[in-house]
Amino acid sequence: MKEKAVLLLNPAAGKRKELKESILHILREKYDLEVIKASGKEKTNELLFKISPDFVFVAGGDGTVNSILPFLYRSNAEMGLIPFGSGNGLARNLKLPLDPEKAARRLLKPKRIKVDLGIINDEIYFINVAGVGFDGYIAHQFEKSKRRGISPYVAAALKGYFNFQEFFYEYEGIRGKAFLIAIANFQQYGGEARIAPGAKPGDGLMDIVFLRKPPLSYAMANFPRLFTGNLEKLRLYKRIKRESIEIHLTPTQPSHYDGEAGPLLSCIKLNVKKRALRLLR
Repeated sequence: MKEKAVLLLNPAAGKRKELKESILHILREKYDLEVIKASGKEKTNELLFKISPDFVFVAGGDGTVNSILPFLYRSNAEMGLIPFGSGNGLARNLKLPLDPEKAARRLLKPKRIKVDLGIINDEIYFINVAGVGFDGYIAHQFEKSKRRGISPYVAAALKGYFNFQEFFYEYEGIRGKAFLIAIANFQQYGGEARIAPGAKPGDGLMDIVFLRKPPLSYAMANFPRLFTGNLEKLRLYKRIKRESIEIHLTPTQPSHYDGEAGPLLSCIKLNVKKRALRLLR
């Protein structure tokens, strides 16, 4: 008897009819598969709880994965990812094939891992990277853009460098200034941009990065470090590890979670649920 599974399609994946049919054909070799389309977090999670599948296969990007974290956390379902995103940060962190058909084929004989879940202010869930400041600004700019892919991120980053300013933070009696604060479960955002080299997604800790705003010449000279895993050697880079922390921000800052634009925050209350999510890779 085949195991019960759901294929969750984001709108972009659903438009690629030939590729969609190919993926369905592959997955149905092993699974009793039902196809649903992402239709808002609340409705999608309600539907998944109603169906109660053993597996959820996400044909999308980090944002689509993020939308079903409440279901994954509260159920015993395992998740497999078929990359259709812009940066595909989670897929890259998991070392999955970025070709959707190859990723689907891999799900027929997957390896199983458990990874941590990050929760901010009791309501914002994330699996890859969340944060505030410059990163949040970029996420909000990307949300406004009609284009997808890496280029809108680059454009938002260039605009943000000149327009966005540092802010103050305080935690555990420590005060400082930052251009961004990133809370990383895995190493990279996506596109091989590694904000927290060496981060381990199953250790029960989040890597919290505080980065000051660099002078333009310094930023240009050291930008490649973001992609080579040497960012932490910069004097403007600071990293700590915590399973819980409370960070106060002045003034309020734009946030993001797994690349999705989040609310303005004056405080980050982080809690980590160790190895709470079951993934296939």
